[in-house]
Amino acid sequence: MLTERLNLIRSILRSEELLQIQSSGDYDQVRIKLDHDIQITFFFDSLSMFNKPLIIETVHDLQLTKSSSKCLLTNEQWIKIRQYFDELIQQSDKTASIQSIVQSIQDHLLQILASNKTTKQKGKKPPKTTISDKDSSSTTNRFRGGELIYNRILHDKTIDRSKVIIGYEDRFTGIHEIAFNEFKKVHDHEYGVPMHRLRHFKINGQVVWDRTNKIDILTGNKNITNSHNLIKDDLHLAQGLFYFDQSTQQWIQYPHVPITSDDQKNPSTIETCLPSRCHFVTWNILVDYHHSQLIYTSQRYQSILDNLKSLLPDVICLQEVTKPFINLLLNQIWLQENHYYIVFMEKALDSEQTKSYGQLLLTKNFRPRSFSICPLDTTEKAADVTKQIIIARFGLNPKITIDLVNLHLNSNGSRNAERRRCQTLEHLLQNLKTNNFMLIGDFNFGDFDLKENDLLGKYQEEVHDLWKQIYNIDENPGYTFDPSRNICARIMSDSQINRRFDRYLLHKLDNVYYSIENLQLVGTETIPIDESNEKQINLSDHYALQLIIDFQTRIINHRSALVILPSTNHWPMIKSFCDGDGPSFVQWPPHFNLLWPFYYLNHSLDDQLDILLPLRILLSQISSFQIQVDDFDTFVENHVSFLKPNEKSTQLMKELFEKTKRLLPACVKNPQNEYNPHLTIEQYENAEQLKQARSSLVLDKPFDFPVEYVYILQRCLKDDVQPFHILYQIPLGPVLPKLNSIDSKLKEFFQTMNLYENDESYNQKHDKFTKLSSCFQQIFNQQNSHHFRHSFVPYGSFRIGINGQDLDTVFVLNEVKSNEDETELDKTLIQMQHDKSSLNNHILNLLETQIKANFENEIVYCRKVQALFSIISILFTDQTKVEVSLQIKLNEKQSLESSKEPTLGVHEIEHLLIHARSPPIFQHLLTFIRKWAENFGIYGQVYGYLGGYSWAILCAHICHSFLTPIKSLYTIEQFSVDQLFSLVQSFFSTYSKFNWSTEALTLVPRLSKSMNNSSSILQRGSMRILSPTPPHNNSARATMASNRDLIVESFQRIENLLETINTISSEDKFNALKRILELKVNFPIEKIQTIIECTLSTDNPNELDEWIGWMKSRLAYFMNDCETKCNLFVQRNNSIEYQSSKNEGVYSIGFEIDEERLKTHRSFSHCLSRFLDQCNSYSNRKESMKISHKLLSIHDWKLEQMLRKPQRLKN
Repeated sequence: MLTERLNLIRSILRSEELLQIQSSGDYDQVRIKLDHDIQITFFFDSLSMFNKPLIIETVHDLQLTKSSSKCLLTNEQWIKIRQYFDELIQQSDKTASIQSIVQSIQDHLLQILASNKTTKQKGKKPPKTTISDKDSSSTTNRFRGGELIYNRILHDKTIDRSKVIIGYEDRFTGIHEIAFNEFKKVHDHEYGVPMHRLRHFKINGQVVWDRTNKIDILTGNKNITNSHNLIKDDLHLAQGLFYFDQSTQQWIQYPHVPITSDDQKNPSTIETCLPSRCHFVTWNILVDYHHSQLIYTSQRYQSILDNLKSLLPDVICLQEVTKPFINLLLNQIWLQENHYYIVFMEKALDSEQTKSYGQLLLTKNFRPRSFSICPLDTTEKAADVTKQIIIARFGLNPKITIDLVNLHLNSNGSRNAERRRCQTLEHLLQNLKTNNFMLIGDFNFGDFDLKENDLLGKYQEEVHDLWKQIYNIDENPGYTFDPSRNICARIMSDSQINRRFDRYLLHKLDNVYYSIENLQLVGTETIPIDESNEKQINLSDHYALQLIIDFQTRIINHRSALVILPSTNHWPMIKSFCDGDGPSFVQWPPHFNLLWPFYYLNHSLDDQLDILLPLRILLSQISSFQIQVDDFDTFVENHVSFLKPNEKSTQLMKELFEKTKRLLPACVKNPQNEYNPHLTIEQYENAEQLKQARSSLVLDKPFDFPVEYVYILQRCLKDDVQPFHILYQIPLGPVLPKLNSIDSKLKEFFQTMNLYENDESYNQKHDKFTKLSSCFQQIFNQQNSHHFRHSFVPYGSFRIGINGQDLDTVFVLNEVKSNEDETELDKTLIQMQHDKSSLNNHILNLLETQIKANFENEIVYCRKVQALFSIISILFTDQTKVEVSLQIKLNEKQSLESSKEPTLGVHEIEHLLIHARSPPIFQHLLTFIRKWAENFGIYGQVYGYLGGYSWAILCAHICHSFLTPIKSLYTIEQFSVDQLFSLVQSFFSTYSKFNWSTEALTLVPRLSKSMNNSSSILQRGSMRILSPTPPHNNSARATMASNRDLIVESFQRIENLLETINTISSEDKFNALKRILELKVNFPIEKIQTIIECTLSTDNPNELDEWIGWMKSRLAYFMNDCETKCNLFVQRNNSIEYQSSKNEGVYSIGFEIDEERLKTHRSFSHCLSRFLDQCNSYSNRKESMKISHKLLSIHDWKLEQMLRKPQRLKN
């Protein structure tokens, strides 16, 4: 087999002598010399290779080098060919043959030299080159022999060999033709044909290689002269793929493979791959069969072509194309010079005879690997087909393909248009034989055509409408057919309704992520028709739609792994069993593999959404557990020694592996292989060494460690020497471990500043959450309900593991698929599905009743609160406050871990934990910043400042952007004062300089590009801190300009402080952090002249909390009116002063103007009255709930504060 493979390589070289084999120690070295003194070299073991294929996996040290100092390539050419080689090896499957690598390098070398020659011919003064014109010509036009073409067809699986005919010369009877599959070589059969007698090859009747006429279409080396097979652009065009041959100045048909015959397992070549940054334009260019006298087609067509010339897209999809346009198109110099391939549709070519039209697909510098032209309506008989679609397949990389579909759905002018459009879409979405596809073109329906949009709604999770993905339709409707502005559309339209006819629908890609760089309407201008009367016309009745999209393939690589790490206190003991440092522990930390190899991640948003967030949601359903390691064992076949966990730990790890495998199956190459968790100690050179070492591997006693996190380890994609580092730390369980510090100095700081939550408070919350979980399980269990399942999960501070006032939770009810009979509870809920309000109230009543029955003597109150989501508010006798939000997911039929609809508060928090990369470090920074914000009086969304979620987004962004590479678990476990100081310094430096008045802070980079300042998301709030989870609401929407200014001044104050104090040593940084938290900004600030005090009172403290809660809900409207309608600067206090009686609370608001002016301010008086009326209109208000107010000068207010008895404060 080896000899055959080497001979195949020899067959594609100019001479057999160019492949040389030399002995080199235990290996043999192969040198394959190519043109211009460059060579491909590799080593192989001839003994082990006897029955193995010659592929990337079976050779060693595969390189492209210069064979001598006489290499005639320019430096630029050499860099290009080296870069191509590196990318080819990197992207190719490990089973790719060495022959295919050599062939690709030869082809690309020819392409580089040909391109260089073309460039020289265009310039007025050709630059000097180290390759003579004679040499260059002979290289680029070298005609390949018949045996090479035969081998190409034999091994190129994209060519259907049953359609290939070989022409050969018999010495006595002349030229004969024989089917490729029947052809025999002279060495293979007694009547075989010598290869030097080959005269031509045909595919589908088209000559692709002709020795006499020097035609070679197949390999791209087309030195074609006097050929009768040339296709002239105005004579012999046919349905198919064409390209412009520069040497003959002719459009020539290129052989192609139908989609149905394309085996996607065969790798794509560079020539059939889309560029990673791909520029698309789709355009319905308007056929002139109607109102031809009014739409000036000849002028329009030329302007359309000029537009396309100015853009030079990579992919052009045109609709309503006819032969006159094609004749113009083919004569465009820019089209010919930029190496465009064109897929022609027969309907367009025959338009003059049949009054039809069709689509064209044009691609720049690359061609489809396969394509088909299919009927648009699959229910029509062949003779009745009026519309067709082009489906063309391209590579995104050698292993992954995407189908581009250029379509033109039926217009409303055709019979049963709505039904036929739905049928076509349904057929395409269900039957395209690939997960990766994009539907492009004129869909002929708008966003208010219900049936078509309902159909797309069924597929909205899998099929993305790219315009709707980045624009709000209400604010930027993207009308490509706009009679209100477009003259041609006004002429052609009967209804005069604006619509978004043209779209890009992208099916969610497998192992590929994308980002949209630009999506906009183009070709919107008008052109002059008659200069004497200034008459204008648009280029078409449709505007063109331009898309620039970046495709990035996601690879699974041995340089990335999902692992469990033992605690670092066990590392010295583990490493003591190695010989020296042990090569494995230099590259890897001690670890148990879960999934290896794993996805190679690059911190992109798509990685977070497609891999990390689903993984974290899954892990949140799995409680942390303990592992005990109690023995050594060996893998004899690999000479490996390892530590193994005990039986119980092994079972827990296997369960974790199975769940991650189901979520990420692509990372498991052999699903049938049993998972055997182990911690590798050493790999020995042979069995004897392993045997000798085994006797000394004795574990004195078992050791335990907690599995609270899993880790993604990664190292540089091109460097196997660099050690693995921690890329992401992902927690298990719904709640993060409580904030804790191992570093003694950091622990001292957090204890000194009272930043840790005390154990009593934490345990009370944990106890309440556990008891409520059990309480709800009594209602919604598998006996009571077969068609609904519930989840009860925490969110907010408790989920993050930091100190917070309340325990925030969400009760999620999911409808699930079930073949069992409906229970009585199921019947009740199903009957109420269409009345969501009644269903919500029914669930709330069930939960409230169950809570009161289970906690009869433990609660002070349990009441329903109506907000954005229905809420049950509970106050326990130990003063633990719990809020339970209700979220119902109907017709989704899946559980929380697989739910595509975000769960209130949960997905947002999980996204932040992922983005921050290390939750414990994020915990430390967020705890510090929240405490500082509270001290500065700028914490609390209800008061118009930033709430906890906004501060968490800000901290996650700092961790993601400024956290240095996490070299080891030591970096996390020994997180220090110095590291915290660095992040705090970055926090204030970043946000004091951020342009809050005009920019949005987002964790989603493409979001800031796609949203303009007219977006409602951005307009709500004077600061814009966008949630990373759709619909990307502004978490700072309650801020007003005055609050924003106070927050920014606070950032700047700390930055100025850090610039003036000494922060060199660790002690300096400790003191600097302490000083930051000791600073306080008391209400009111210096420029406030007047205070309005609102006093709320009731008969008991519990009613007072409810009464104040209602007042807070009305406060934002009042503050907004004061600032926008009254033009007043307002400072809001961020706490309530509770009087000693505990039945009365006072809330204060400061104003910049003096008391007398405020009293006489008519707009202010009106706003204040409305605020008080809204407070008094509370539907559950009791007679004892009273509110009063008074205006005080700042002097009088301070006097009252001094005389007032001590009170408690509550945020």
